[in-house]
Amino acid sequence: MARGITHSCAHIWRHIARAGGWWSLLRVSREWEGVFSMDEIAEHLATLKRGGFLASMEYVREGTVYAYTPQCRQLPGETLVAVTSDCQEAAKQIPTPKREVMTGTYVPPSMPTARLGALDHTRHPSLLQGKRSYRSTAA
Repeated sequence: MARGITHSCAHIWRHIARAGGWWSLLRVSREWEGVFSMDEIAEHLATLKRGGFLASMEYVREGTVYAYTPQCRQLPGETLVAVTSDCQEAAKQIPTPKREVMTGTYVPPSMPTARLGALDHTRHPSLLQGKRSYRSTAA
């Protein structure tokens, strides 16, 4: 292999290129669990990125993700067609983060308008729930 790309790097590159999509280090290490350690995979991904064989992007949640895009170089002897779009198109497809809902004060939505007379019962206290004194006739 050219430029320090080992057979291990080539296997990981083929896996990412054939599967398509953006792959994080954790996702790749799950696929190659028992074959390569996470440190080895991180080193191979960095080597492939440096050589121009993979593209990378940074995300807050996933960290660095890698993909084989049309701008990437192919390994010698490979004829794979890139199925993943480039970085700019992928960034447009990722949804914007949702607003933070765990902080602040909860304000319930306003109650819908009820029909006329539907809430009359709230103005008259109940005799059985202790809102008005109730006296039984039994002594």
